[in-house]
Amino acid sequence: MALLETNLRIQACPIPITRSYTPQEMLDAYTERLKILSPSGFVFFVTGDLEPTSNVGPWLRPDGQFYVFSAATNRYVPLNIADSETIWFHFGASTPTFTPPHFWLRTTHTPTEADPSVGRIIGWYGFDGTNWVPTAGITPSGPTSARPTNPVALEQFYDSDISVLIWFERGTWRTVAGSPGDTKFVALTTFEEATTRNPGWSVFGASNVNLRGRYVSAATKNSDGSSPLTVPPDVAERAAFETYGESDGVDINPASPVPYPPTVALIFLVKD
Repeated sequence: MALLETNLRIQACPIPITRSYTPQEMLDAYTERLKILSPSGFVFFVTGDLEPTSNVGPWLRPDGQFYVFSAATNRYVPLNIADSETIWFHFGASTPTFTPPHFWLRTTHTPTEADPSVGRIIGWYGFDGTNWVPTAGITPSGPTSARPTNPVALEQFYDSDISVLIWFERGTWRTVAGSPGDTKFVALTTFEEATTRNPGWSVFGASNVNLRGRYVSAATKNSDGSSPLTVPPDVAERAAFETYGESDGVDINPASPVPYPPTVALIFLVKD
C-alpha cells in the first residue's frame, strides 16, 4: 500500500547525556521524548454508539451521522451543514421575505422543534417578481383508455375522447362539474352516448319509471308536504317529485291566440 505525505511532523526532545543507557533504555528514552505536531492543527474523529463525555473531535455514529462538540451545552450535537445546503423552495405558513428560491409550499403552520406538524397544506406559490401567486398545475390528459389505474380520491384527468374534465370521486370517475342532484338536458341521440360522455351522471328516472317522459315544473313544497312556498291563486301547489297530468286532457283550440308550443325531446340526466 502506498503511503501519502501529510503536514504532520515528528519532534524529538534532547536525551540527557549525564548517564549511560542500554540499547533498550535508549529506545525507551527516545520514544518518550517524541511528539507528532502539525503547523495547521489536525483533528481525528471517534466512532461508536456511546456519546463521548468530552471534546475528542468529531463523532461518527454507526447510523452515519456526524456530531460535533458544543461548548455551550458541553455535549455533542448534530453537525450543522446549513451553509452547504441548497434551499430548493420555501416551506411554511409565513410569506417568504427573500428570493431565491422562487417557489413556496404554503402550509397553515410552520414546523418547529416543539411542534413539527405542518397543519394543512395550502399549495404551491411562485414569485412573479413582485408578489407570491398561486401556481396552476397542468392536469394530465389523454384518451379514456389512459385514465390512471388505481386512482386516489379526487385525482383529476382530462378525458380527450369525451372532452371533459373528470376526477375520481366516491369510488368512480365523475365529471368535476355538477353537484349530486343537478339535472340537465343533453343533445345526444342515445342514452349510452349521453352517460358515456357524462361520467357520474345517469338518466333521470332510471330507477323510477313514473319520472320518465315528463315535463319538469317547479316544486312548491318538500316531498312530504312541508315548507310550502306561497304561490299565486291560480297555480297548483306541487310537492317535490310529485307526478301528475295522466288524466289531464289537452284541448287544442285552433282559434286560440296562444299556439300549442312545438316540443323537442332531449335526454335528461341527473348527477349521481
